[in-house]
Formats: sequence, structure tokens, C-alpha cells
Amino acid sequence: MVIKVRSFLIFCILAVIGLVSFSAYQIALTRFNKASVITSLERLSLYRATLRSSLQRLSHLPDTVSIHPDAITVINGTSSRQAFSEYLFQVNEFSQGAALYVLDNQGTTIASSNYKTQESFVGNNYAFRPYFTSAMDNEQGRIFAVGATTGRPGFFVSKAIKQNDKPIGVVVIKTEFEELLNDWRNAGENVLISDQDGVVILSTDPQLTYSAITNISPAYSAKLVKSRKFGNAVPSKLEFISDNNKFEDIIILRDIEYNVSSLKLPNTNWKMHYLIPYAPAKTAAWVVGGLMLLLCALFAIAALFIRGRAHQKTLKAQAAEAERIRQINKRLKSEVKVRRKAETKLRETQAELIQSSRLAALGTMSAAIVHEVNQPVSAIRTFSSSGKLLTTKGRKEDVLNVFEQISSMTERLGAITSDLLVFSRKPVTKVKTIDLNIVINSILKQYSLLLKESNTQIKFIPSKEKILVRGSNVRFEQLISNLIKNAMQACPQKNGKIIIQTRHTKTSIFVEVTDNGKGIPEPIKDQLFDPFFTTKKVGKGVGLGLALCYAIVDEAGGKITADNAKNGGAVFTVKLPKAS
Repeated sequence: MVIKVRSFLIFCILAVIGLVSFSAYQIALTRFNKASVITSLERLSLYRATLRSSLQRLSHLPDTVSIHPDAITVINGTSSRQAFSEYLFQVNEFSQGAALYVLDNQGTTIASSNYKTQESFVGNNYAFRPYFTSAMDNEQGRIFAVGATTGRPGFFVSKAIKQNDKPIGVVVIKTEFEELLNDWRNAGENVLISDQDGVVILSTDPQLTYSAITNISPAYSAKLVKSRKFGNAVPSKLEFISDNNKFEDIIILRDIEYNVSSLKLPNTNWKMHYLIPYAPAKTAAWVVGGLMLLLCALFAIAALFIRGRAHQKTLKAQAAEAERIRQINKRLKSEVKVRRKAETKLRETQAELIQSSRLAALGTMSAAIVHEVNQPVSAIRTFSSSGKLLTTKGRKEDVLNVFEQISSMTERLGAITSDLLVFSRKPVTKVKTIDLNIVINSILKQYSLLLKESNTQIKFIPSKEKILVRGSNVRFEQLISNLIKNAMQACPQKNGKIIIQTRHTKTSIFVEVTDNGKGIPEPIKDQLFDPFFTTKKVGKGVGLGLALCYAIVDEAGGKITADNAKNGGAVFTVKLPKAS
């Protein structure tokens, strides 16, 4: 057993060390990766600014040349095209562009800055180029393409030459990026630039140029071949692996993991992508994880050593404790006899307490029965006296009515005795929909004589609509009877007043019983509904009336509260669920 515990302890220690080391690796990898992304975005922002500067540096030249006084005459053939080519050469030489040339309305080059070279554009037709058609249709054009004559990629900016608001030719400036790419290559950077279609148009890695980071449709490939945008190259899908099949976050390209950061180039549909190897971040994270593993191992060894020392001390303490326990056992043997005698005496005392508890429970039950039975018995006594008086007067109909009331009281008496089980369990009673206004009127009839004898005035203010609840008719008669009797006892001996009011909301009904007595003292508010709690004199009550009210309301799913009225006296409020 001890060996199993030790093996389990060692396994737990190793598991904790492994978990801590792996967590340290993950945290370090996340932080190193975040730092790498921040560095990537900083460099990417710098390169984006450089590229943007290259694109905008010469974009004004087509506008300048298009408004030259000789631009229209050269196209119309009324001025020297060679002289205009020399002008274009000088402008391009000063601005250091790749080429600056003018096309007529058929797309044929009539003047070019490279007219002296073997790659001269003069006489070449570029009507198929999108930068020509765009300028003729929309006054200007901006496109990246591979030079049809030179075979070198560049960014073409074109501007229409107009005569009488009609385009008669196009000025084109070409900017090449080979020098910029060489600078990036020499810096050891992996930078890609993709166009709006996801085709890599510029890259520090020549093998990735004209590959597509998104899927290329056959129709788009045919369009590229027709426009010769990328010369004879036909873009194909770049093979890479990523979680969402997109060229972002972590990708695997040619078996190397890269972290890709991307930024959009303003005023274009291009995107710049910066690829930084993911391996250095992983290596640094593994180093952190290894250091954490080593630290945890050293800590575990130190803990085990300390635990071993503590275990030795514990063994010595246990030996001393065992000796002390042996001495205690000797003393306990002498105390056992005394304890056995005390246990015998305790059993006898417990038997006496059980008998006393039984007698107390019997007394409590008798008090409850007497309290609840007393009300209908008093009513029966009153009705019997009334019946005798009415018999002597010969009022047979009134006598029959009194007998009916006595019969109703006897039925209620039987129901009350069976309902005393409310203090131990919920009795099985027939549940039906009851109008509390009717119940209250019925109880008021029964209490009419008692109210007259006690000089108590009672006023019932029923709601205009029926007050319908679900429950037992006898239960609610008990509830209302106890509340009225409680209010009568609280009223003064002269000029006692009781107000009963019913109202309702969409989901609940309310019954309020208000008296003009002395009210409820603050110290006993929280004890009013406790069984056997009473403020009456000895022999006047046992404190079960309000406890029964609480039990009946709780059984019906409602709530009963007691408070002092604004004008003096007490007010008891019953809230019950409204029946449909």
C-alpha cells in the first residue's frame, strides 16, 4: 500500500512538472510570437512607406506631359516626334523612371524616352494593354504588368491626351522595382506583394513571383493570357498549409513555418506580406520550457529532501506519541468502570426524558385540538341558544336556518380535527376553485352574533370581480375565521372596528384584515406565526391560530404578512396565486 502511494505521489509530481513546463513553453511561445508580429508590422510599415513613395514619385509625370504644348501636335504629326522623344528622354533621365512614352489613339508608340536603345518602344502597338484602354475610357489608368517588350515587371501610370475634350492619345510612365527588391533581398527579408486578385506581383523570392495565394479561375487565367499582364507567365496556386487555408497567421511554405503579417497599400488594391520564420520563436520557447523543467526538477528534489527530513522527525514524534498513548491506555482502563456506571445512569435519564417528551407532545396536541375546536363549539352553543329562543316564539323558518348553521358547524368541526395534521404533513383534501368573497360572507354570517355581543363593527369591502383561488373550502374558512377572531381579540372592548378588503392583480389576489387595536409591538413581529407563541394571558390562548393561518397560506402557495396600520391597529395581508 505504501509503495502504491509513493508511486502515485511520484507520478503526480512528474505530471505537475510536465504541466508547468508545457505551460511555460506555451506562454513563452505566445509572447515571442507576439513580439515577432510587432517587429514584422514595424518593418512592414517601413517597406510599405518605401513602396508607396516609389509608386507616387513619378505618378504626376503623365499629367505633366499630357498638357505639354507639343503633345497634341506630335500625335497629329505636325511636329517632330524625334524631338519630343528627346524631351521625354530628358524628363525620364531626370526623374529616373524606367520608361516614359506616348501612344496615339490606336495604341501605337509615336515617341518614347528609350528611342535610342535596342528596346525602343517607338512603333510598337500596346492597344491590348489595360493601361491604354483605361486611359482612353476613363482619362487615366494604373496597373502592374510585365513589360511586353522588355519582359521586366513594372507599375504603369497612364493619362489621356485630349483635344476638344476627346482623347487622341495616351502618356505612360513605367516604374520598375528591381532595385528596391534587391535592397530587400540583401537585407535577408521575405516580402511579397499581391494584387487585388491574390497574385504575387513582387517578391524577394523570384520563385514565388506570379504565383497566387488564392484560387485562380480558368476565366481569369484566360483574361491574363490575352492581356499579357504577366507576359508569358500563367499564375498558379501557391502551395502552402494554414489553419483556415488563407495566407495569414502561421503558414507552412516549402516545409518551413512562417508567421505572416499583412498590410494593405493605400490608394491601391495591393497587399504587402512579410514572412518571418517561426522557428526562432519556437526555439526560444523550448529554451524557456527547458529552464522551467530544470527549475521544477530542482524544486521537487529539494522538496523531497525536506520531506524526508520531516518524515524522520514525524517518525520520532510518532514513537513518542505511541509511548504516551500506552500510558494513557493504562489510565483509561481505570476510568472505564466509572464511565460504564455513568452510561447506565444516562440511559435511565434518557428513558425518563422520552416519557416526559411523550407527555409534552400529548399536551401540545390536546391544546391544538382544544384551540381549534373551541371556535365551532362556541358558535354551536350560540346557535343552540338562538334556536331555543326562536322555538319559543314559533319562528320555524328561522329555527331551520339555525339548525342548518349548527349542521355546518359540525361538518367544519370534523374537518378541523382532521386538518390538525397540517403541522406534521399535508392532508389530502379536494382542491377546487373558490371565490374568497363568498367564503368571507359565509364566515361573517356565522360571526354576526359574536360581533354584536362584543360590540365590534365589521366592514367588508369586496372587489368588484370574483376573487378566485385554488384550494380547500374548509381550509380557507379556517384561515378567514382565525384572522377575524384574532382581529376581534385585538380590538378594544368598546367601539371595536374591523375592515376586511379584497383586491387582485393579474397574477395574485390579496385579502387584508385591519383592526383598530393597539397594533403589533416591534419586538414580536417576527414571532407572530411561530406555533405556541401568544401574548394572551394563561388560559386565554395557546398560540396556534396564526400558525395555522401561516400553514394554510403556505400550503396554497401564498404568503401572509403582519404589520401596523397607518392609523393605528394591525393589518394582516394574505397574498395567494390567482386562479383562472
